[in-house]
This record gives sequence, C-alpha cells and structure tokens, in this order.
Amino acid sequence: MVAILVLSGCTSTSLHKPAVSVTPASIGPYPSFSGRLIVIEPTKRWQVSLKWQASKPEQGWLRITHAATGTVVELRWHGKAMQIRDNQQPAWRQIELEKLSEHGIIIPPHELAAILLGRMPAHFRQKSGQIWESRDSGYLVRLRWQKKLRKLTITDMKHGRKAVLKIQP
Repeated sequence: MVAILVLSGCTSTSLHKPAVSVTPASIGPYPSFSGRLIVIEPTKRWQVSLKWQASKPEQGWLRITHAATGTVVELRWHGKAMQIRDNQQPAWRQIELEKLSEHGIIIPPHELAAILLGRMPAHFRQKSGQIWESRDSGYLVRLRWQKKLRKLTITDMKHGRKAVLKIQP
C-alpha cells in the first residue's frame, strides 16, 4: 500500500534542509492537478491515478488510486508532520519520512511540491535543458521534465526505479 507512494518522498533527511533554491525551475506551477503515475521497477511495473493539491511546499495533500486492486491512499503534510490513510484504515495516522523511505520513496512530499510549484530544491543541479540531478540522498537521483507532454520522470539510479508523472490538462 505505502509502496504506491513512490512519487511522494524518500530517503534522506532533507526534511530538515531548505526546501527550495532561489533559482526558479521551468516546471509548473502546478498547485492542483490530476494525473497518472507509472512506476517502473526492475521486476515489476504498475500505474495509479492521482490527485494533487499543494499551493505551497510546506502543506499539501495527495490521493493515489490503484484501479486494479481498488486501493486508495491519501497522504497529507503540514510542515514536518505527515499523515496517511487508506481504504483499509480510514483514520488518519502519523507516518515518518523514514517509514516512507523503506518503500522506495524518492523525493519527500514537500520537495516534490516545491518542484511542481517551479522552485527546484537547492541540492538539485541543472545538468542540461530540463534535466536536474541530486546526490543528496547518497546516490544519484535524476529529474527530467518534458514540458509539452507535462511529464516528469524521476529516476533512482542506484536501485533502477523510475516514476513517471503525467499531469493531465
């Protein structure tokens, strides 16, 4: 269930670091949207639909629906606090970034919100055009933005995982 949250966040303790740089990114702003998330792992591939709302990086909400299993997962965050619920356990419960990282989460929710609002986290370095890389988590994470397709590809180079976010108009 939480593995569905691959898009939302993972790994380092960057929750305690400044979320955004002063340099604007050419992504977004996308404070609210619907879309699809395709996750490609070395041994499997799956897809979910999602709804996203985050008008500022520090606060937001995400709903992910996996149609094949009927699983619905919601995650909300406010500052450092994150809560999760699903259709099996409908009460909101606290979840720590470390717990999300156990499920292969690549970018913490507040950082993803900053990216989607057009403010790239300071630890990401622009490599060329619409490609950014970070080693903040201890290994290489690459972002690739395709503006015309409204498609963000997040690649965890160490584990061979990729998450493709397609924002629907």
